[in-house]
Amino acid sequence: MRRLILDTETTGLDFNDDRIIEVACLEIIGDSYTGKKFHKYYNPDNILINKQAEEIHGLNNDFLDKFETFDNSIDEFIDFVNNAPLIIHNAQFDLNMINKSLERTNNNKIKPEDSICTLEMAKKKFPGSKNNLNALCRRFDIGLESREKHGALTDCFLLLKVYVELIGGKQGRLIFSNKQGPQNENLTDFSNKTNLLIQLSKDEEDMHCKMINSIPKSLWKN
Repeated sequence: MRRLILDTETTGLDFNDDRIIEVACLEIIGDSYTGKKFHKYYNPDNILINKQAEEIHGLNNDFLDKFETFDNSIDEFIDFVNNAPLIIHNAQFDLNMINKSLERTNNNKIKPEDSICTLEMAKKKFPGSKNNLNALCRRFDIGLESREKHGALTDCFLLLKVYVELIGGKQGRLIFSNKQGPQNENLTDFSNKTNLLIQLSKDEEDMHCKMINSIPKSLWKN
């Protein structure tokens, strides 16, 4: 079954007034990450990014000015999702943000039952414990070296590992395809979870560095 790990970054927490500024999705089939992903930055549509939000994800208005808005390019997101169930940490927030954009663009909303919330899964499995993504990564011995900020793509890769642990598997069972698409039978099994490193493309790495350098003072430079 095709499913997508999804994460967003936004200008703030108000789904009526704030906007989506980054979206990432990873395609998985069974326990396999197919190598197919969706990752885009978006112009905040004249909305000033909340200072607290900027400190969390590091994205600023100057960096995002050159991109299209999420609303104006939402069709490519819809085409990639293609009705696949979405696996999201704190699904209610991301779905509220996405559905508000879908509503503004006269598209069908994503139903809550078409998503899996890993936050709710973690609350049931570890009641009374911290269940944010960082806490779950530490609980499952998942390295956080790549998470110098809350980036949607980085968080999707981390959430993929967390999700496998939450459903009772082991990260070593994750299979990463060398090619895109579920038809590929030449799958590489990374049985050592320390080898499951996040691989960004050269363009993504350059874009990330440019964004970091554009921020005069950020949490990870203190």
